[in-house]
Amino acid sequence: MTVSLPAILKELGIGVKSISIISRTPGINCLGIIESISNSNAGCPVDVGTHVWHAQPGWAPIDRMELERWMVDAPDGSHWLVSERKLIDLDRTTGPNRIGLVLWGSEELSNWLGQAILAGRIRLQLDETPASPSIGGISNRAEKSKPPPPDATAIKPKVKLTEWLSQRGYERLQVRPILLEGRSWHIDGHLLGPEGNKEKHRWTLLEDPFSSQLTRMGDAEPLPFVPQLEQISPTSWKTIEMVRSELPSVCEERRHWRVSQSAAGGEVQGSILHWWRIEEKVAEMTSSPILIPGWQVDFPGNGWMIVHGLSGEILNLPQSG
Repeated sequence: MTVSLPAILKELGIGVKSISIISRTPGINCLGIIESISNSNAGCPVDVGTHVWHAQPGWAPIDRMELERWMVDAPDGSHWLVSERKLIDLDRTTGPNRIGLVLWGSEELSNWLGQAILAGRIRLQLDETPASPSIGGISNRAEKSKPPPPDATAIKPKVKLTEWLSQRGYERLQVRPILLEGRSWHIDGHLLGPEGNKEKHRWTLLEDPFSSQLTRMGDAEPLPFVPQLEQISPTSWKTIEMVRSELPSVCEERRHWRVSQSAAGGEVQGSILHWWRIEEKVAEMTSSPILIPGWQVDFPGNGWMIVHGLSGEILNLPQSG
């Protein structure tokens, strides 16, 4: 069951006039400008003429850099930003003088709603919104907002969804942040080089079952916490034997190797490229759950599909088994 912020404002007698502002900061949407406050007991923290913004629940927190980036694009005047996303590292946030900001997190919002309900100012009908067939399929396929495994980590997205959609000619589409289930593989083994050289190594690999790829973790950054979002399970996983068979293509390296050779008049030195190959048969392998960012997006004419948060690839929703 959900209650929308616009419905709450309307029930409390706070009139909001819709305006055409497209936010370039992902997940922060402008609901409009407050044009009237008919109930003086509504507890509204701002005055008439204030822009109202809403950050819906998502996998990424709102930090100082994202808030300051949003301020750059915000119009002059007063703003009320209500965030259901976690707020972190905002102590040093500084905004331009042209911006007056009242920032609410989930705690302020909960307190406000609780007081309004106890005072009898909110009598909203908390009926479940009828689900479309596509959303019904999603709910049958996955347990929504299930607690993540205790040893799971989540990765920050590399895709900026607002820019991604804009580049493809989309403005306002229905978007739902999700987490795609994957696995992190920790490989302990050796690389064998030329002339019997041997080096011990540890690799961290990402198994992404939605793109069927096993890659090095590379520059993927972990989130400081695991968001409580719907998790999408893949239709199949690689076996440990399949992962082991792919280690040579993922872990092996080509390196320059210095060589010297006697010749007339002295010794000649140079370098050539050599493969350093992993001993995959004896490498030790362990895995842990990892959650990959993504979005369910309702595309015109195509319905709900997944936008991968690392690659930007468009994926079909897994079919329920």
